[in-house]
Amino acid sequence: MKPLTLYLRSRSVPASLGLTLACAAGLWSLGLAVDDQEGRSLLVLPATVAAVAAIAPGLAGPDHDLDRVAAITWWPRRAAHVVVAGAVVVGLLGVTAQIGAPMSGLALIARNTAGLAGLVALGAVTLGAARATLLPILWAVLVMQVTPPMGAPPDRPVYKEMLTWLAQPIGSTPAAVTAVLLGVLGTLAYALLGSRR
Repeated sequence: MKPLTLYLRSRSVPASLGLTLACAAGLWSLGLAVDDQEGRSLLVLPATVAAVAAIAPGLAGPDHDLDRVAAITWWPRRAAHVVVAGAVVVGLLGVTAQIGAPMSGLALIARNTAGLAGLVALGAVTLGAARATLLPILWAVLVMQVTPPMGAPPDRPVYKEMLTWLAQPIGSTPAAVTAVLLGVLGTLAYALLGSRR
């Protein structure tokens, strides 16, 4: 078998891709069921969180000791894994969100995916790949709890925009900076340290 095929199978990439496709299909079908544009745009965030969470199982191989002693350079492979997985999520959800009446812009999906992928990677480093989904899910749940309801007057000091970057509009610079920082830091930490046992 080719090394790339072995790597993809050992990292559960086919299963992760299947889950991401299921998230895209779910987003599309829910988008058809909701007529309200604001309601349709709200569907994109949970679909993005679920699709990025599907990356987590592939951040560790079946044998941690084998990964540690293998005579190959792991850090480029780890970084590429996170970046390519994030790009696949952006591509699938971005296309799905544009079918029919657009639900969300591609830039918003890309920003949120970058930050969430960084959180998943940080979760793998600190908690292990099996529990890596806790960080993005907890962050998303907390954001939904503290974000003001739609139609409320905006109260957006910089620190609130940074903490609630998932729910901010695409024009928010603090939200974009936070998502990029999380993405870069998470990818670097995972590339250099790998997943915790």
